[in-house]
Amino acid sequence: MKKDLKERLEEISKRIDLLESNLPRRVDPTSVSLSAKIPFKALIYREVLIWRFVELTRSAFENYTNSRLGSATVLTRAAVETTAALWYLDGKIGDVIEKSNVGGIDEHLMRLLCGYKNVPDMPDPINVLTFVDRVDKKIDGFRSEYDELSEFAHPNWCGTSLLYSKDNKEKIWTDFGNDIKNLEHVKEVGTSNLVTALEIFDHKYNRIADMMPEFIKICECELEKKE
Repeated sequence: MKKDLKERLEEISKRIDLLESNLPRRVDPTSVSLSAKIPFKALIYREVLIWRFVELTRSAFENYTNSRLGSATVLTRAAVETTAALWYLDGKIGDVIEKSNVGGIDEHLMRLLCGYKNVPDMPDPINVLTFVDRVDKKIDGFRSEYDELSEFAHPNWCGTSLLYSKDNKEKIWTDFGNDIKNLEHVKEVGTSNLVTALEIFDHKYNRIADMMPEFIKICECELEKKE
C-alpha cells in the first residue's frame, strides 16, 4: 500500500534520526590495518559520505515540512547523488572481493576522495552521472527519477514558475509565494525519492561494513606478495 505524505515524512524523520545517532567521529588507521592503506581510504570516503548525507537529508526534510519545495527538491537531488556515490564505493569493494585482487581500486578511491576539476595536482573527479547510471543498471527508473529532480535544480520552469508563481487569468496578474499552488505531486516525487535514497544508503553503508574484513585481508595479502 502506497504511503501518504505524512507517513513518508514520518519515515524520513525516523531514518535520519537513526543515521544521525550513529555518525562516526573518528577512523584510526591502526585499527583498520597495520600495513594496508587502501581499506583506510575506503572507510574515510564511507564516513564523509554519511556526514554529507545526514546533513542533506535533514535539511531536505525540514524544507519539505515548511513547504520550501525549491530547496527541498535540490537537497533531495544532492542526497540521491550521495547515495549513488556510496553504491559506487560498495561496487568497487565488492569487485575486489569477487576477484580476490585489489586491481585499480586505489586510483578510484583517490578520485573519490580528492577529485577536483581543472586543478593539475588533483585527480580528476568521477562524474556524478557515472554513480547514478551504475545504480540505474540495478534499479530501473533511478536515473529518470534523478533527472526529474534535476529539473528543479535549474532556473527553468520547474525551478521557477512552477514553484513560486500562480497566474490569475481573470484579473490578468500573477501572484508569488512558497507552495502557492499547493503542489502535492512535487512533494510526493521529492519525498518518495528521499525515502528511496535513505533505504539504499542504509543498506549499502552496512554492507560495506560487512565486507570490510575480507577486503582488508585481500589488501594485506597483496602487499605481502609484493614484499
